[in-house]
Amino acid sequence: MKTFLSAKRFGFFLLSFALSSTLVATSPANATSSSNSVSNSDSLFNSEVVATPEPLGRVERDAVKAARSHLIQNAAKWGIDPTQFQPSLVIDGIAGISIVRFAQSINDVEVANSLLAITVDKNGSFLSFTKSISDYSGTPIPTIGEAKATELLKYKVAQNLGISPNEINVSKNQLVIVDSALVNDVPLGKYLAWRASSSISNSPTSISMTYLSQDGQQVLSSLPFVRGITEDPFVCDLQIEMTPGYAPPVGVTVANNGDRYVNIASGGQGMPLCGINTPGLNAPNTTVGKLNVVRTWDYFSSVLGQDINEEKYLGNIAPVVNGDSKPRISAFIDICATDGAKGACPYGNAFWVPWTSNECASGACSGIFLGKDFDHADDVIAHELAHGVTFSLAFSSAMAENSETAALSEAVSDIFGEAMDQLSVLPGEAADPAWTMGEDAKAGGYRNLQNPSVLKIDSKWVPGDSHDNSGPANRLAYVLANGGKIGNIPIKALGSNANSVTKNDLCDVASECLGTVRMSQLVFATTSNLTATATYFDFGRAMNNACLSLLKAKTSGFTTASCKTVQSALIAQGFSSAAIKIKKISAKSKTTKPLVLSTTMIAVNGTAISGQKLALQVLVGTKWVTKQSRITDASGKASFLLKLNSKRKYNFRVVTYSYSGLYSTKSTTVATTVS
Repeated sequence: MKTFLSAKRFGFFLLSFALSSTLVATSPANATSSSNSVSNSDSLFNSEVVATPEPLGRVERDAVKAARSHLIQNAAKWGIDPTQFQPSLVIDGIAGISIVRFAQSINDVEVANSLLAITVDKNGSFLSFTKSISDYSGTPIPTIGEAKATELLKYKVAQNLGISPNEINVSKNQLVIVDSALVNDVPLGKYLAWRASSSISNSPTSISMTYLSQDGQQVLSSLPFVRGITEDPFVCDLQIEMTPGYAPPVGVTVANNGDRYVNIASGGQGMPLCGINTPGLNAPNTTVGKLNVVRTWDYFSSVLGQDINEEKYLGNIAPVVNGDSKPRISAFIDICATDGAKGACPYGNAFWVPWTSNECASGACSGIFLGKDFDHADDVIAHELAHGVTFSLAFSSAMAENSETAALSEAVSDIFGEAMDQLSVLPGEAADPAWTMGEDAKAGGYRNLQNPSVLKIDSKWVPGDSHDNSGPANRLAYVLANGGKIGNIPIKALGSNANSVTKNDLCDVASECLGTVRMSQLVFATTSNLTATATYFDFGRAMNNACLSLLKAKTSGFTTASCKTVQSALIAQGFSSAAIKIKKISAKSKTTKPLVLSTTMIAVNGTAISGQKLALQVLVGTKWVTKQSRITDASGKASFLLKLNSKRKYNFRVVTYSYSGLYSTKSTTVATTVS
């Protein structure tokens, strides 16, 4: 094959989400440690669903206006300054539910990865809220400007990698407020930083989100966006004969042997779009791929109420390429791939990727790129397109490959991919009772959702590949859709399954697999309330709230019993398993010295649980009485300060504020006698 040794990397914004990952990429710069300012403020994190919908004083049917009204009305209760929040996205769901996501800014400086999500029903009534925000109180004025920060960022990244600063590209450099509770893999604390997209020339897999200290002296974090199966996933081949004299699309280069590659150094746009005048459009071998894109669109539309062809998700408005002003999903099949130095033809994976380009109306294009035979794998196509949807909803920040957020991102794509596959049966299609990803592209498939390699979240769980650690969420979705046992705990399906009508493991009619339909709706509502640093525990809380919100909105099929089933499944899979540890106190105390009770809440896999409301209780007679409440910080810690009366013995414990019993956890009892 021909490679392009003279290619020069250009600075465009590019991310890729692939079916599986053995990524070979530039190692991110290590973040240095710093002290963290611990706060017990109730304003940092919270998540709550109301028992009954709270209406506005008048009916407000505009979701954003309704959500803002609830925000203002509840600002004091939620511990927020309403002037800091602006709507960033509206997600319309089933049964008239809308989730309005707000981003936080303090003195006009964005708080990285902040979120306040408010769910309202079709009448504008309040159903639930989730917040993950910062109480940063510093002065957001950096000591250097953007130009100097860009110069220093290039130098620092190059120094860490042992290359020349001229080989580093930087774009979208912006001053932000960083709170380590909200941003992955940065030093602890709350501070200003410069956030930019950085990359190495001719190395597309090196494209990273990099945080630089506000004075430009330290790279705080640099995490790659790209998660692909090889190091060269950014070129699309158009393997179709062209009419003599017909020019290939911008960015496509024809090798000496006739194979066609996208030249990533073309300088015009990151990747080609498939449009009305593109060679290979509607070629005979594109029929299956096009059908599977349409099937995915139909699944999101009919089951989840989302038009993924909208520009905010996957559609590109590119008049020159598309030939009109309608948003269209772009896909290429049977691609070859090169990064300017190495290549693969045919390419053995599939990926979705967005990039900045003046060609598209919004300035952002995206497309899916499928290696040989992947156009036949409808679940793979839906998986990749789902990455584009969840990128818009929640997972738009860089994430460490072995993080829980990355695992959740892959899981949600697997779940939507398999749900689409199960609900869209073609004539003669073979059953897939184990919910196997990619069985039509590779014998045996890539992942088994019924019995994944990482089955649940427990003390044996370790950070690892996101495609393996997606297993607990994948297994959860499978059981909610189909029923079964998790350990010794029986889980009833959320509705009918593939053998409810005809016992052939196929969803032959729409009503046969209502369990899969409702599971899909639940996962979509859950994802709409996640942040870009969500953990398994966050996912569990969001799913419980989502189920209760769907219940309160009187969504078909969501009952008190079904939400209890969801809670049982979350417990069995380890999503809500946690312990509260209380620091030992002296057996004797003095009234002149206030008593400090320190606690830590840790999930079963060792992850600190932030944003959980804890209550300090004291034993009065035979009853435990709540005295104070606190919210755990980024380290899972909360402290209670007490002034005690003399000549009395006290027994203390700390408990969670539970959601319908799901997170009902308590610490051991500690005692002290006041002299």
